[in-house]
Amino acid sequence: MDIIDGLYSFFGTGDPAILSLDLLVAAVLAVSIAYLVLELCRIFAEYVGKEAAERPAEKPATVPPPTEAMKTPVQEPAKPPVKIPPIDVVKGSLAESMMTLTQKYGLDSLTLASHDGLVIASTSKAPDQDAAIYSGLYQELYKVKQEPYYYVESKGVSLYSVESGAQKVIGVAYRKGSFAPEEVKAAREDTKKVIDQFAALKAPKA
Repeated sequence: MDIIDGLYSFFGTGDPAILSLDLLVAAVLAVSIAYLVLELCRIFAEYVGKEAAERPAEKPATVPPPTEAMKTPVQEPAKPPVKIPPIDVVKGSLAESMMTLTQKYGLDSLTLASHDGLVIASTSKAPDQDAAIYSGLYQELYKVKQEPYYYVESKGVSLYSVESGAQKVIGVAYRKGSFAPEEVKAAREDTKKVIDQFAALKAPKA
């Protein structure tokens, strides 16, 4: 009886039906949070493991033969820069600007999230999930290797960050294939323009 009385006291009700409903809601929330944490850990482990596997093993230093040292190294042809459409992404509304950003970079969807995982703006069908999982993943990856951009190949998602004033915003961009360096730079600049333009971005949706 002490346990039951404690539950009644904790949830502030003496009605068994309301107490049962509160317990059910608490259980559902706990399961949802556990799922998000497990998914974040799985993706992080997968990404870090792939990075380690792709990192070439260090070879002991050797002195090349004189004839080899005299050879002229073969220069691989440089890849032509990716052409980025000269489209102004700042439009009359935040929704229109987000859609223009998505189309300009050939994205399936784009979510802008706050540092603590709240949705700021999105063209995704699952913005809350994208913001919660990938804002946390970006921060974990940043602790391992500080970069402005990461590509999670297994999920087909690019992660990048921009800053506007004291606010740090994380972009979650779905697209098959990673961004070229010039696309990373341009996408971050365009995203900052949108953030700076719309004051509503300063207050993430709860």
